[in-house]
Amino acid sequence: MSTDSVTNATPSHVPAHLVQNFDLWGALTAQGENAYAWAAKLHESMPPIFWVPSLGFLPGTWIPRRSEDLRRILQDPETFSSAGLTPYPMLLGESWRLAPLEVDPPDHAKYRALLNPLFTPKKVNALEQDIRQLATQLIDGIAQTGRCDFNEDFAKPFPTLIFLKLMGWPLEHRPLFQHWTQTLIKSSDSQVVTDNAHEITGWIRARIAECRTNPGDDFTSYLLASQIDGRPLTDDEMLGINFLIFIGGLDTVTSTIGLFFRHLARNPEQQAQLRTDPTLIPDAVEEMLRSYSIVNMRRTVTRDVQIGEATMKKGDIVLISTELANLDPEVFDQPEKVDFLRSAGHTPHMAFSYGVHRCVGSHLARRELRIALELWLTKVPPFRIATGTKPRFNAFGIFGMEELHLEWDVKEAK
Repeated sequence: MSTDSVTNATPSHVPAHLVQNFDLWGALTAQGENAYAWAAKLHESMPPIFWVPSLGFLPGTWIPRRSEDLRRILQDPETFSSAGLTPYPMLLGESWRLAPLEVDPPDHAKYRALLNPLFTPKKVNALEQDIRQLATQLIDGIAQTGRCDFNEDFAKPFPTLIFLKLMGWPLEHRPLFQHWTQTLIKSSDSQVVTDNAHEITGWIRARIAECRTNPGDDFTSYLLASQIDGRPLTDDEMLGINFLIFIGGLDTVTSTIGLFFRHLARNPEQQAQLRTDPTLIPDAVEEMLRSYSIVNMRRTVTRDVQIGEATMKKGDIVLISTELANLDPEVFDQPEKVDFLRSAGHTPHMAFSYGVHRCVGSHLARRELRIALELWLTKVPPFRIATGTKPRFNAFGIFGMEELHLEWDVKEAK
């Protein structure tokens, strides 16, 4: 199937002046490293809520740009439903759900309760030594080379190994999981996505079958022993939860960490700031999470609702853009500026979403990002974009660096 965007007729209830004839994700990808600066300017040039006819191979959608409207939508799951909005089951001709992501309250809480024990601060603390060890091994392997393909050498393997360890899945499957993550989430070709979704669901179903026969100390076995409303989980529930954890645990950190390191490579004064005062690293993580948010979610309107000029009809789709929320000048002073000293008392960012669907893995993600920065800045001298290379950005679905090569002076390496 072609990678061309699908263009749909604008619904009759959408006023002409709210229609913007561009594919947001395609436009952001085309902007490359300028994507977030371009997104910030949408707050100056776009209506508070506008309509685009397509998002890649996905249909047209409303796009609210104001943080206030996005928070309102995320706090009203009765009007803005999460059900059935990831393309994977649909592309496979199946009907399972990515629980709890695609489950609305009150049932959402029942599935969320199954995941919470996996990502508590206590559980993340117990993983700290493993996270540091894995990061150290990867960094030590490249520190003396003076150059690296950051995605291949660190951004992909680091969170993937931690994820597999957390799940209790075979570490030797890392290359396969890295390949699937990139092709499933980053591709704008629906056939590629379909093929990879088929392979991933096949792997998960085989894992479930194996754990039924030989249960162990892993996440899949834990789910098999769990219950919802006093009953075991169905095969579709098992698949949907495992598939969701696969997506959430892998590419989000890979994409985020690539954006962080591109920023530091392009801004040596801020890199030096963190080297001089490592106590700023937690604040830097929060500020870069705000500045370079990566996640876009969709909601289905369940009943007619008016927000500003937008009359949203039942069945309309709404895009929840965390990057637009976190670049809103009504909330953040000079939002396009990355400031590690930005007031800690400022309005919290929405990088991990908001409301009942706030990211369950936020504690782990923060820990991975903080440790990665600490160890890189300790073990690798000042790094920059490698000579003769140009970072490449991808904004389809989950934003991130498609290609990032770094270099540094080996003689300074510790």
